[in-house]
Amino acid sequence: MATASNLSCFFILLLGLLLQVQVHARRHSCFSAIFSFGDSLQDTGNFAHTFFNTTISRPPWGNTYFHRPTGRFSDGRLIIDFIAHRVGLPLVQPYLAGGDFSKGANFAFAGATALSLNELGRFGVDTAGCLRKNTLHAQINWFQQLLQSDSSFRDPNFLESSLFMVGEIGGNDYNAALGQNLPYDKLITIVPRVIHAISSTVTRLIGMGAKTLVVPGNLPIGCVPVWLWQYRRDDPGDYDGNGCLLWLNQFSEYHNGRLTAQLNRLARVYPNVTIAYADYFGAGMQMFSDQRRFGISEPFAACCGGDGHGCESTGPVCRNPRKYASWEGFHPTEATYKAIYDGLVEGPFAIPLLTEKC
Repeated sequence: MATASNLSCFFILLLGLLLQVQVHARRHSCFSAIFSFGDSLQDTGNFAHTFFNTTISRPPWGNTYFHRPTGRFSDGRLIIDFIAHRVGLPLVQPYLAGGDFSKGANFAFAGATALSLNELGRFGVDTAGCLRKNTLHAQINWFQQLLQSDSSFRDPNFLESSLFMVGEIGGNDYNAALGQNLPYDKLITIVPRVIHAISSTVTRLIGMGAKTLVVPGNLPIGCVPVWLWQYRRDDPGDYDGNGCLLWLNQFSEYHNGRLTAQLNRLARVYPNVTIAYADYFGAGMQMFSDQRRFGISEPFAACCGGDGHGCESTGPVCRNPRKYASWEGFHPTEATYKAIYDGLVEGPFAIPLLTEKC
């Protein structure tokens, strides 16, 4: 029979264990929440929630990690998922699906552009197939609605201690132009306006209370199978040693150079705010340059859909997506996302706030 003394010791021990768990959780939760903006590289379900009867809502999408479709444009996790785990927070929930957003919300939407469709049209980009609400501006408005819906989100301490992921964004502005074979001299003129849109968004979020922001650059689009096929060349000199198209990767680097320059300017304007650049290009090229290290044996073939068949449940699907860099010819596999994430936390492209603070 338990005595009062034994019970007292038991409860003291239990309380001590609970305190240890709480301290452990606090130590491993670097931020209060994550708020994410961007396109399909960041979308964890907003597109699928809006258009529920789409390909990505059916197998084999999501089969590697979740073993079911989750609305992610891949076979598994995205970079934002790995980051959430790194900072000790749950996977970021899509805003349009509703639910509990006390640990953050994801506003990224597949197909989203940095510029409005009207502005893209002024550059000669046909936007007939684009959705008008798929813009970075719309996502910031959703975030503002969330802040207004619950007083707890207006707590400055909460937002100051949250992590904001702004992008990747702008890729679809360029994809729309590339899909229409827009001449390079016109394609390059879009970049300053895209950078301005990203910069304005960062400034707006800072005005709302954001203190820690990560802004990713563009991927090495010269290694994307869709563009490798559309812009295939006969001259080997048009390709780098990895098999990627040089001019497309140089375009990505041009965008990233303009972006980092603008982020450096913002850092000088807001010295009390942390604005970190995420080098998706460098981390991606590290994988393409050392494929064996990352277990990639099929860098330019689509795991799902084969040669243009489309990623459907009835179509061909590779046996091991971990060996493929591309999921369906356009979006990366989880293996690629993980390789890029590893570059961001292990170097040489590490983001200090992810490696030192967390």
